[in-house]
Amino acid sequence: MKPIIKTKSILASLLVSVLFLASSCEEYDFGDTNVNPAQTGTPLPNALLTSALWSVSGYETQTAPSLYVQYLSETQYPETSLYAVGPVSWGEYTGVLQNLNTIINYNTDADTKTKAADYGSNANQIAVARILKAHVFSKVTDKWGDVPYSEALNGNTFPSYDTQESIYKDILKELTEAENGFDNGAMPSGDILLNGDKAKWKKLANSLRMIYSLRLSKRYPGAGDYAATQFNAALNDSDGYIASNADNILYPHLDNNNFANRWYSLFLTRADYTISDVMIDELIAKNDPRLEVYANKNTNGAYVGLPYGYTRDQLIAWTANNQYSLMGDAITGQTSDSYFITSSYIALTRAEAAELGWTTEVAATLYAKGIEDSWRQRGVYDAVDFAAYLADPQNAYAGNVAEKIGDQKWISLFPDGFEMWADWRRTGYPVLTPTPNFLNDNGNIPLRYNYPSNESDLNSENYDAAVARLANGDNDDSPVWWDN
Repeated sequence: MKPIIKTKSILASLLVSVLFLASSCEEYDFGDTNVNPAQTGTPLPNALLTSALWSVSGYETQTAPSLYVQYLSETQYPETSLYAVGPVSWGEYTGVLQNLNTIINYNTDADTKTKAADYGSNANQIAVARILKAHVFSKVTDKWGDVPYSEALNGNTFPSYDTQESIYKDILKELTEAENGFDNGAMPSGDILLNGDKAKWKKLANSLRMIYSLRLSKRYPGAGDYAATQFNAALNDSDGYIASNADNILYPHLDNNNFANRWYSLFLTRADYTISDVMIDELIAKNDPRLEVYANKNTNGAYVGLPYGYTRDQLIAWTANNQYSLMGDAITGQTSDSYFITSSYIALTRAEAAELGWTTEVAATLYAKGIEDSWRQRGVYDAVDFAAYLADPQNAYAGNVAEKIGDQKWISLFPDGFEMWADWRRTGYPVLTPTPNFLNDNGNIPLRYNYPSNESDLNSENYDAAVARLANGDNDDSPVWWDN
């Protein structure tokens, strides 16, 4: 399904300004030697928005979470899939979050808001930036747990770490206020995601509200609790949510290396990853037609996944006698669609909420819709085959339905490992077997990233306070707050 009026011309025309901006916004002071009379010190909100949107698209192709949920296997250097976990820097604060914060400040400050309105109404630029900022902060806190939030992005060198609970509640507040904050003025220029479609931005905000409300299900499980109340507010919002494949939000890609599909770029010069045997074997067992989209046949004409969690020596021995399938061309093509949020995922999210008793919707109907929408999204839908698929006991909505919803989320979200990693940590589904060749201390699939290595020195007091709230310290086996 192609997006409505996806403007590849906008992408191409803004590429120059984005690259210019990236080279002119470094936060260093070299006196007059750092001043170029041909450049401007004034922010370009359209370029900042384009850059931020492109950064956000990178979450879908972060390989570590895709390895943790066993979408992928490593072909040559199996370290991440063996859970060799180290500290991870939080570049979002000096990159995408700073860009979005600049858009908000530039459109809020009395001295700059008039000029900023050249790029769209102040209210609409702020609303879009707040939606994206909330989304990025959800990814940041899902990586580490407690992180700088209320004191971040304001020049504070030693920010405190907000609790994940307070962050999530503010994220939901931000999404709600942003969704209601659009006015009738011009939409922001530089919008390479939705081409200034206000209705789609509102649906995106409400869809994110449902996803993030459900993320809190272990902490607020009841139908009258905070999470369910927030979920229903988004579900019943008159501006709607992503309800059909026509609403799917896709990242546009160009046939050049600057805005090419990130999976294509990842495999352009080497192939360190491919689809795992865990995913391929599951699709084969279920007779699932999405297999032909997610994987290519090997040279022998068969679908064969690369064993997950093998050591390098084991991989060398296995590949000496076997050939494996590569990720499907439909996934890794230079201009292939990649997805921000789909109707399939939202339908399965609604199915889980209904099964929890949060809503009056019919969970079985939404479960079937989630699968059907995914099949249609991937171009493999056939009515007879679909009926047979749902009639198969391993797919039918009966028995352990929570596991079946989790399994179908896992299949439909492929290859977005980051979102699936969060959902797997919360639900425990699909049931994944850790590699026996683990390199971490506990032998389990990582539950979080370790804080950046210099935090214990540069921001020790706040770092220590955050670490004290972790069950097992600053380690990969300390669950984040919503996973407790």
